Amino acid sequence: MKCGYWGVTTCLLFFAIQPLVYGYMPGKFYYQGKTKEKVIALTFDDGPGAFTPKILDYLKQHHSRATFFMEGDQVGPYAAYAKQVAEAGHEIGNHTYSHYNFNLEKYAHRDLFIKELDSTEAAIEKATGVHTKILRMPHGATGKRTRPWLIPTLKEKGYALVHWSFGTDWFLKMSAQQMAEAYIKNAQPGAVFLMHDGGRHREKTFEALQIVIPALEAQGYRFVATEDLFKD
Repeated sequence: MKCGYWGVTTCLLFFAIQPLVYGYMPGKFYYQGKTKEKVIALTFDDGPGAFTPKILDYLKQHHSRATFFMEGDQVGPYAAYAKQVAEAGHEIGNHTYSHYNFNLEKYAHRDLFIKELDSTEAAIEKATGVHTKILRMPHGATGKRTRPWLIPTLKEKGYALVHWSFGTDWFLKMSAQQMAEAYIKNAQPGAVFLMHDGGRHREKTFEALQIVIPALEAQGYRFVATEDLFKD
């Protein structure tokens, strides 16, 4: 297409901002969307697991999309569930293979981290055909807890780091109702909710989810994957 000066300038600007508008920036830290729209990114860690299919069915009923950060050692035993996540159109992220706490000195080694990252990537690709571009660190990684080699390594490997703004379903002494009330209380435009579809007592997570989604939908919220929240 032929265009004048302003057309060329506009096109150059468009391509210059493409990575910021349409994708994650490798090595960047994401945790809260900058939006006034009532959208919340819904994320699930430690799966796939026994409750993954039920969660997928419920999300489908509510036309909701989510991001599933998969643990490598869970993908093999639940490969069919991992494939279901991909086929349902949800986003998949890397959650390392063994869920080591890299905030602890005995695990704080770059080579071990890369091995965990690559092993999980291989498992996810084998089960789903998806190549992931985001990582969530086991036990979190923010501020002073972020190892100095982490962000440079993620940038080198092409991953963005996605954290969360609120989560509470790992406090298993809480009832599902208490969990749900906490999520609802902390809802805000651009929030990133952390839940779990793998691990123990996820029946509480599923029960809480069935309270949270309708309650916040009644307030005008909708649920998206993190790539939907951070694309702008």
